[in-house]
Amino acid sequence: MITIRLLGGAKKAVGGQASLELERSNASVLEILQFLERMAVEPKLLRRENLIVAINGADSSALSGKDPVAKSGDVVTIVTVVHGGSVQKSKREIVVKGVAPVSSGLDPGQVIDEMREKHKSLSIQVTAADAVFGFEHAHRIAQMALEAESRKIMLAKKIETDLLLRLAYTNQISEAIARVGLKKGKSACIVALSGGHGTRGFEDWLGKEFEVDDSVLKQTVKKRTELSKMLGIGANCRNEYLLDCLVERAAILVN
Repeated sequence: MITIRLLGGAKKAVGGQASLELERSNASVLEILQFLERMAVEPKLLRRENLIVAINGADSSALSGKDPVAKSGDVVTIVTVVHGGSVQKSKREIVVKGVAPVSSGLDPGQVIDEMREKHKSLSIQVTAADAVFGFEHAHRIAQMALEAESRKIMLAKKIETDLLLRLAYTNQISEAIARVGLKKGKSACIVALSGGHGTRGFEDWLGKEFEVDDSVLKQTVKKRTELSKMLGIGANCRNEYLLDCLVERAAILVN
């Protein structure tokens, strides 16, 4: 017997069932997906390009063979990912900026609250720069949050909180703040999403109030070591591979 766990849209596709049992001694990933498609009430949610399939926690695409096989006793997890690709059509702008160490005398929470109060038309999130593996990392997570908002599958009520959770790879707010929250005297990554009124004024204000320094967002060996450790992968991996892993981990987060 093979256990099939369904998360996100994959769960909705089969009528809300979180787990199914397949009475087979073995079955390929393709056969499992075909089994689900036959019983699906919303087949469009099982488009294969939008799914990640893991066998006993390992991404099936990384396993040997073009169509990996699950055996009796295995757990196959299927989740619909949020890619962040469809927001290219969105009219909302994304601003990602690095800021040199904020004064150690300022409380990070107060700084963020004041920033949001002055720019109420924007959705703003501020995290530690060390948690961001380059500009593309932050930008892709922001795109992902926008798509989750448009599809009504956010991890939280506010998009800035969804963005924070995806950068921290957790659905627990307290854990996310502990992992990637801005600390006193540390460099910051600021992400702002427009609400339809543009972001030019915010960028101008940011340059006057803070020392904008995008170099703090760069991919560094130190960041690669810490982030790869958090993901449980080898620290000697290529930067491109780590970036893809970070984005994929954020994509499969569900409530």
